[in-house]
Amino acid sequence: MCKGKSVLLSDAQIREAIKNGKLSIDPFMEPSLQPASYDLRVGKRALVSGMESEIDLEVKRSFTLKAGDFALMTTLEKIKLSSDIVAQIGMKSYYIRKGLILLAGLQIDPGWNGYLVLGMYNASPRNITLDFQSQICTVDFFELSVPSSKCFMTGDEQQLGLIPKVDKDYLRTLETLTLSDMSESVR
Repeated sequence: MCKGKSVLLSDAQIREAIKNGKLSIDPFMEPSLQPASYDLRVGKRALVSGMESEIDLEVKRSFTLKAGDFALMTTLEKIKLSSDIVAQIGMKSYYIRKGLILLAGLQIDPGWNGYLVLGMYNASPRNITLDFQSQICTVDFFELSVPSSKCFMTGDEQQLGLIPKVDKDYLRTLETLTLSDMSESVR
């Protein structure tokens, strides 16, 4: 049983955890560091429902989710957590207000070492465009009072910044309807 409580890290504590090797954010960008969190950015790869090929965002620079579209995308940053650091992820409120829903596990376990693959759904009636390297979600880091007894084992594809094949295969078979298609179907 834990003797104390987990502690949410402030910006100064995030910097200290990076300096001490308990946490790694690569590439680290000072403007993404918030008072008690870090904003992750849109990474190099995306795959939108209904599309066969991945989008190379280093080349294309942005991608658009139509109303009702689902997408997978990688973060620009690679995150590495020690056995006594855990993180929680959430969508930036700017995108929530536009109708973009983050569909990803809320927790990043101790021992994580890789890029995150985020699932997103456009629940709005409008297109939403995401630009390469724009801040998309925020991560809160917590120091555990006692290190975990085992660490999460990140898959090879996520260590390399790739969207896992199993996720790509699933997304390619997923059929989504836009809100207008659903309205038409209901009528």
